[in-house]
Order: sequence, then C-alpha cells, then structure tokens
Amino acid sequence: MATPAIDIPQEFTAISKAVADPLRTSILRALARDSFGVLELCRVFDVAQPALSHHLKLLLNARLVAKRREGNSIYYRRSATRPVGLSNYVATIFETLDGLPPDPLLEIGIARVHRERSRSSEAFFADNAKRFQNQQALICEPATYADAAVELLDDLPRAARVLEVGPGDGDLLIRLAARCNHVHAIDNVPAMLQRARERIAAEALGNVTLELADFASHERADYQLIVAGMVVHHAPSPAAFFQHAAQQLLDDGALLVIELCEHDQDWVKDACGDLWLGFEPDQLDDWANHAGLVSGASQYLAQRNGFRIQLRKYYKSIH
Repeated sequence: MATPAIDIPQEFTAISKAVADPLRTSILRALARDSFGVLELCRVFDVAQPALSHHLKLLLNARLVAKRREGNSIYYRRSATRPVGLSNYVATIFETLDGLPPDPLLEIGIARVHRERSRSSEAFFADNAKRFQNQQALICEPATYADAAVELLDDLPRAARVLEVGPGDGDLLIRLAARCNHVHAIDNVPAMLQRARERIAAEALGNVTLELADFASHERADYQLIVAGMVVHHAPSPAAFFQHAAQQLLDDGALLVIELCEHDQDWVKDACGDLWLGFEPDQLDDWANHAGLVSGASQYLAQRNGFRIQLRKYYKSIH
C-alpha cells in the first residue's frame, strides 16, 4: 500500500532549503540590522558576484530577505514580513542566528565595507564643504527644524553635558549653546568642522568646543544628550550609530535624531552625499530599541518640496 504524500507547504520547504547552507546563514547574520548591496556582500564574504547573486535569489524566494532601491543601487536586508503560518518558524531561525557566537571573519568583512562607505562620505564632504549648505537647502534648511528640536529639550538641565554629531554650519549648535552651559561638537571632516568654527566665532560663543573626531571611535560615556541632525542618512551603518550613541549616554540620557522620512529622490546622493534615502519611523525605532533605547517625544514636519522631516527623541532606559 502506497504511503500517502505529506502536504508540506512550499514556503516551508523554500525556507528550510535557504537556511541549509553556511554562506546563506552568514548572509542572514550580516543583514540582521544592516543593509548591503550585492557587490558589498561580495566583498564581505570574498565571493564572486554570480555565486552571491544565486544565494540571494534563494533567500529572496524564501522571503527571508527583501530588497530596497536606494537611487541606482539595490540594497538587501532581512524581510520584515513572514509567510502565512510560518511566522514562528522564521522568528526562531532569526533568533537562533542572532544568538550564535560572533563570527570574527564576518565582523572583519562588515567592518571593511563600513570603512569604504565612511571614506566615500568623508571624501564627498571634503570636496563639497563650501557648497554643501546650498545643496542641503534644496532638501531642508536647518532653520526648518532647529526651533522644533529645541522644544523637545524642555526637560534638559542647563548643566547637562551635550554632544552634537556633525554640526554642519552650526545652526542647531548655536541654539543648543543658548540652552546649555556647554556643548561639545564633533565632525570627522576638517573642512566641515571649520565652517562650524567660523560660525561659533562669528556668534562669539564661549561655551562650545569643537573636535575633529569620528563618532564611531569617539569614546566617552557621560553625555546627558546626543543630537544628530541630518546625520544618520550619512552613517555607514545606522544600526551601529544607535548602538554607539547608547554607549555614550548616561542612564536616562537622551538621543535626539532629526532625519528625513523615507523618500525616492535619488539625486540627493550626488548632490548631498547621502548614503540612505531617509528612513521609515519604524526602522529608526527598531535600531534604537535594539540598542537599549526607548521611544520618547516626536514631531513630523512637512515641506512644500515633498521631503518630510522626523524629529525623534529616545531615552536610555535603566529598567
């Protein structure tokens, strides 16, 4: 007597096949909270593009990864959607992968790509510092959100230690200086830092210090507030930015992020050096929550040019 066929959902088989390969599981680990293009993943894993594309296709078909267009580039990340009836199965796979011990080779490959992104961003600002303000004005002038940002800081003690990452031309910095006894600001591009220095000198502000430094390697842990205005979309790894910010904050300290909402205006990559075309609020929340930060107050500003601004405040919870 013939054994009756077992009706196994096709999606289950596709998922099981997709994770039955060491390279594909490593790709899923790399995409835990980061996005990479095909060529970037080739450099992470030192694998030829045809082979890497084949593995990505299997992961896409299993709906374990999703892709998003950023200008002319396609970036891959873990999928936020789950096949019907298999949500727990996929969640268990991801939780298991995330709970594995760190893979040194994977971390080295990811760090290599992040450095490439960082160098590209630094080169853009070094070459375009003088015209950046005019280019940025096509998207959003700091004056559009600066006052709203300060309104979100009503609970900040005047004696609080404050850090601004990437002060630009200093529009937000001078408002922070009026609100706090002392403000520290860092930028990793000398030409951009010089523009902030000139603004501070023109305003005769004596309670601001400027430092040439990369936020990713800036090591302090005593800030009550970190402000990042239009910075995260230039970050090589937004997830890593939130992780590092959380490490720099005191308990109950706050991170204020001012960012573009997700958009499709790819010209900003060439005009303003943007690495990412804005972010969905849920994506910022996911990075923040994974870093141990909890959501606080928020504001959203619409503009006639179509770009939407989000002001998001996060707290480092001690509970």
